[in-house]
Amino acid sequence: MPDSLGTGAPARDWEGATLVIGTGHDLSLALLHDGVPAAVHHEALAKGHAEALMPAIAALLAPFGGAGHPCRRIVVETGPGSFTGLRIGLAAARALALAWGATLHGVRSTQLVAAEAGSPADGSPLLVALAAPRGQIWVEGFGEGAALAPQSLLPDQARRLADRYPHVVGTALLADGHAPTPPRACAVRALAMSDLGGAEILYVRPPEPGDRLHADG
Repeated sequence: MPDSLGTGAPARDWEGATLVIGTGHDLSLALLHDGVPAAVHHEALAKGHAEALMPAIAALLAPFGGAGHPCRRIVVETGPGSFTGLRIGLAAARALALAWGATLHGVRSTQLVAAEAGSPADGSPLLVALAAPRGQIWVEGFGEGAALAPQSLLPDQARRLADRYPHVVGTALLADGHAPTPPRACAVRALAMSDLGGAEILYVRPPEPGDRLHADG
């Protein structure tokens, strides 16, 4: 996992049309043309992704010719997030990639939030914390020397971890002045293709005894 928040998105990386699908949290879609958002859709949606996704994609693409506007690549949210929502998004992404002959890539939910937040001006570490089912919190740390792989923590563990990071973003409210920031599909434009991964659901595990959970090690 890279320590950085993203290396930036060179135009050559994103040449052509890209469809971004996010269903692990809200329903979030973006159509990028050469890395620039041409259309976006973000809807707070706790459930019902299966019924809402394809009509939302159709509406997003309609001004550009609908399904007759095939995308060169598809980027799909891989988690951590709702397993049901992620499966729905991944199934749609795979079907569209097959129909269009598009390449298929994955982006972590935490990456999207970090990319939208951007690198802190002082270069200090950033923690992404996302509300998870059963009272848990998904976290991932970004920043040189403070990278932390995606994990699922109990609230007390997450709060102790957040105390070690000067910047906390996401949907789990762990710090004063922390406004909720969900994963948004259009944030992928701040990443480079090399920051993306495979289109497979990310499974996170609870921390094991002895895991290094703090930004200062």
